[in-house]
Amino acid sequence: MSDEFDDIAEDDVEVTAPAKEESAALSAEIEKLTQALEQKAKEAAEAHDKYLRTSADFDNYRKRMQRDLADFRKYSNEQMARELLSVVDHLSLAIKHAAEAGETSDGLRQGVELVYKQLRDVLEKFGITSFASQGEPFDPAKHEAIMQEPTDAVPENMVVQVFQEGYLYHDKVLRHARVSVSRKPQAGEQEE
Repeated sequence: MSDEFDDIAEDDVEVTAPAKEESAALSAEIEKLTQALEQKAKEAAEAHDKYLRTSADFDNYRKRMQRDLADFRKYSNEQMARELLSVVDHLSLAIKHAAEAGETSDGLRQGVELVYKQLRDVLEKFGITSFASQGEPFDPAKHEAIMQEPTDAVPENMVVQVFQEGYLYHDKVLRHARVSVSRKPQAGEQEE
């Protein structure tokens, strides 16, 4: 019986040798294809990641452009508004001088006051408003200090006099208010 098994085993070895070679070749091919698949999967993951980043960048760009466009529309008349402020200032001075002149120019003063009010209403309609400064704490974002006034009457760093009104254009400072700011008098300095 052992002779029979030996014959079968030898026959199997002869039959399985080509199958082993074929199996080894097949295993090598499968290994090669598996590596190629893993490489392609890695490349696909990288490409997908790039796509997601590019898509996010594009969305951010689109949102930024929409914000910029909205800001452009909101502040597009800023230069014209600055120029109109000098007209408002001159009308305000004309009203002040007419009031000082007395009743002889009462009709002219009333006419200038109407034009002044109408111009301010138009400016407000487009988002241009003045802001109060007198008696407020000095804020360098809104005020331009052109002088300091030594005084004990008010706390230090308060606006004591407004020389030129400040204006906002929506939520942005269009023109800083020109003001005098209080400070504590130094020894030997007297209030005027």
